[in-house]
Amino acid sequence: MSDVAYSLLPALTIHNDIVIACNDVFTEQVGYVKSEIIGCKLHSVLSILDAKTQHTISNEQLTAYVVDSAQRKSVKAALKNKHHYSLPVDMQCLASKDEVNVFELYFRVLENKSVDPITGLPNGWAIRSRAEYLLRLPERHKPKLALLIFSVDNFSTMNFRYGFDVGDNYLWVLGKTLQESINDRGLVVRYSNAKFGVLVEDYNGLSAESFDAYVVHICKHLCDVAAMPLKLNGGHQVNKSFSIGVSAESAVYDSYHAMEVAAEIAMREAKKFSTSKYCLATEQTKDDLVFKKLIIEELPQAIEQNQIKIYFQPQYDLSNGMLIGFEALSRWQHTELGNIPPDIFVGIAEEIGLHFEFDLWVFHQVCSQIVEWRKHGVNTPRIAINISFKTIEMTTFVSRIVNIIKTTQCPTELIEIEITETATAKNISTLRDNITQLKSAGINIAVDDFGTGYSSLNLIRTFCQSLDKLKLDRTLIENICNTELDREFTRQIIELSRVLQVKVLAEGVETREQRELLTQLGCDCAQGYYFDKALPVSETQALIDRAYSSIS
Repeated sequence: MSDVAYSLLPALTIHNDIVIACNDVFTEQVGYVKSEIIGCKLHSVLSILDAKTQHTISNEQLTAYVVDSAQRKSVKAALKNKHHYSLPVDMQCLASKDEVNVFELYFRVLENKSVDPITGLPNGWAIRSRAEYLLRLPERHKPKLALLIFSVDNFSTMNFRYGFDVGDNYLWVLGKTLQESINDRGLVVRYSNAKFGVLVEDYNGLSAESFDAYVVHICKHLCDVAAMPLKLNGGHQVNKSFSIGVSAESAVYDSYHAMEVAAEIAMREAKKFSTSKYCLATEQTKDDLVFKKLIIEELPQAIEQNQIKIYFQPQYDLSNGMLIGFEALSRWQHTELGNIPPDIFVGIAEEIGLHFEFDLWVFHQVCSQIVEWRKHGVNTPRIAINISFKTIEMTTFVSRIVNIIKTTQCPTELIEIEITETATAKNISTLRDNITQLKSAGINIAVDDFGTGYSSLNLIRTFCQSLDKLKLDRTLIENICNTELDREFTRQIIELSRVLQVKVLAEGVETREQRELLTQLGCDCAQGYYFDKALPVSETQALIDRAYSSIS
């Protein structure tokens, strides 16, 4: 190629699989200095996917493939930058005019997502790629690692006060300041907004105690940087405090993800202080938070791809032992985490604002299953579906429910909606209107977990005209045979149900004694392990067939 191309495109010169030269554009875009790249084997920086086989070219075949590509226009390839992030490139190979078996490789970078456009720093892609590469190294080559994540406190006030241009200028100046002051002590990145990170690597064989002290020294240095006013365009001088979180001392992490979660949670602790502060993660923090973050990240996909399955727990009439219905329960068997308890992922769905879509997804799944059973002649009883009050108080809830019923053609008399805790309901008026409309549509209404607090009593006082059933919470049932208080409390609730003219169902029945006592107290129906656990679809259908064939 021409000298102009050599000055504009990243280029390598290779001889017998060894890099013998590179241009300045290559070092600028890929991040190496020349001494780090010259003398390296080609496969350490380049990978190619064969266009025909779609397999990565092996190290042994790479040079021959590259040389052979000199006959073609261009080849799709990937360059590993200094942080081991793969840059997608178009590559062209040219034989040297002056030397035998010497080839020049020219690259056009198609996309580089590892550079932050505002500060010019590496970003989250870069730090993840580098950390994961280092964590995969053999133990004898693996450096000690620590991750610092910190955010600029109250950064948004700067944008409001001075404008976004000044805010961006602050981020750029801060980025340069951090890069210069941290220097070779760690990889400095900007994640997003005003959140930065430093990956600290130890290649000097420090003891665990010395390395931890070194990391703390860097944290203190960052606090010093925060205390210094930064000079910005327009004569502005700004200093902001930092909230700094650090991965656990002397911890050995098996993934960057685990390290990142620990540091982020520690950063949240640091945010509780009004001055620059650093907090160290604990070993205990690591596993619990990785677990939670994995669920947060994967829950939307699990719903979309139907990884969460609906199971059905049978409900029985206590007077005659007949099957009268089921409660639909969600089950998530994660490929890595195993069985995730529903109270955890349902709680997280509420926490991240996914409860509305999740509850409607469950409702749709149950309605579709009822219709499917009926198509095959299965005499399906009523099925109860748990719906959070946060979902029911949404203004579009009823219209979405009606649309699902119309779409699936599910009979409303086969559906029961169980309303959970309402102590923090914000829109009682909408909640009341929606429950009334559900009742008018022919859907049964039950109060779940009754007896656990004042809010459930308040709920039946507010919605008594629309209620069909009270469900006694399992915490009442577990001690009903052992304590007079729980027994009397249960009796009073059953008497209340008679006044309200609603049915009472006991949850969590696990023993014959509990069943017999509930029957004596006048409880209408029950569910629990004494009768059956929650069953998958196939076993549920078999149970229905057995129950109703015996009747006929």
